Amino acid sequence: MNKTLLTDLYQLTMDAAYADNGKDDTATFELFVRKLPANWGYYIANGIEEAIDYITTIKADTAELEKLRERNILPESYIEQLKSFKFEGDVHALKEGTPFFPEEPVMRVTAKRSQAQFIETTLLNIINFQTMIATKANRVVNAAREDKGREAKIVDFGLRRAQGEDAGMKGARAAYIAGAAGTSNVKAGLEYGLPIVGTHAHSFVMSFPSELEAFRAYTKTFPDNATLLIDTYDTVEGAQNAAIVAKELEFQGHRLGAVRLDSGDLADLSKKVRRLLDDEGLQYVRIVASNDLNENKIAELVSRGAPIDAYGVGTEMITAKPVAAIPGVYKIVEDNDGGKMKHSTGKKSHPGKHQVYRMEKRGAYTHDVIALEGESIGGKPLLEQVIKDGARVRPIPTLNETREHVRTEVAKFHHSVRDIGSYRPYDVKESDGLQRLTAKLTAKHLYTPEELALSYA
Repeated sequence: MNKTLLTDLYQLTMDAAYADNGKDDTATFELFVRKLPANWGYYIANGIEEAIDYITTIKADTAELEKLRERNILPESYIEQLKSFKFEGDVHALKEGTPFFPEEPVMRVTAKRSQAQFIETTLLNIINFQTMIATKANRVVNAAREDKGREAKIVDFGLRRAQGEDAGMKGARAAYIAGAAGTSNVKAGLEYGLPIVGTHAHSFVMSFPSELEAFRAYTKTFPDNATLLIDTYDTVEGAQNAAIVAKELEFQGHRLGAVRLDSGDLADLSKKVRRLLDDEGLQYVRIVASNDLNENKIAELVSRGAPIDAYGVGTEMITAKPVAAIPGVYKIVEDNDGGKMKHSTGKKSHPGKHQVYRMEKRGAYTHDVIALEGESIGGKPLLEQVIKDGARVRPIPTLNETREHVRTEVAKFHHSVRDIGSYRPYDVKESDGLQRLTAKLTAKHLYTPEELALSYA
């Protein structure tokens, strides 16, 4: 899909007014997120590579421009300008998969004002959603990792509950980057190269005279590493039937892969099923659990010692429930007149071009510093140049490289930042230079009560 006009009208009306008034100087905008949802410790930056592709390939569709012209809502001269629109500026961004915190720039755009303004809505559309899902998925993955003796896998089961095809596709990709072992989404698996996993439904079991016959039929077609859903009628009886089939498969030179629980008290049932399987010498048969799971439910199962090897997580991961959206914004921070700062209550922004420095001590991250570009701070700078003069300059990492980046970076934060149920805010400081600039611009735009009274006299 051509995303050029996937934007809000006011981006076009502002650009038309800039053109009409001869105001197209260089400006810098930054994309950041204002705050974290309750009990979330950080965000995982995602959608960065798609955003880079969008910026570097913007080209208006002639047919769409004709439809826009017919609406008669923009000057004809501006419609003509859109025909040759091309981004020619510079972009710095976090590496995809990097953990970040509120107020830290995810992306910094410096270009002609019209170009930097034009891309706002689409960047937010791409990065906000994918960052939200990657972060939610990483929380789910971390919950399963809290059992140090049994690091259970997470599988994306979310397609049927995703809010449309694009959300199902991008959500599967985001979940994998964040640590999920695979997806049930066949198209996403093929398009992004993700492991594709799945089993059968209750309807398959009910399509045969008995559960045992259903299991035999399924493993006849898939004799190696099949997963059997055992809770259609009675879970323990289902486990017994699965054990019978597993022994039959062994005799034929094959092995059953796993059994899946999808209802009831998953902790109690998983213990009963594990004991039953082990008594039959089937220690290799894994237990998979599903049923409206999220990070808190998984953390509880881990705390109860549930012997679960993998979790299928659908609705709550692909929608990031209960977080409907994250408050990512895109604000001007500098132009030819100097630093720009929004003063609105609850919506203030940092002035000037920024870099984020991450401080590390003995292999662990201690705090971040948001600084003005060019300040000498130390630590690891997080923003890297990804576009220069309109062209991509950073190679595209593989998904597995990004996935490993998430794993290693998250592991460097204190457990209270990353673990479920032990949230403690991570320290993000402002540099001396940023504090001085903020104070200067605040004083320039704020007035004492006496000054305000005089202005109204």
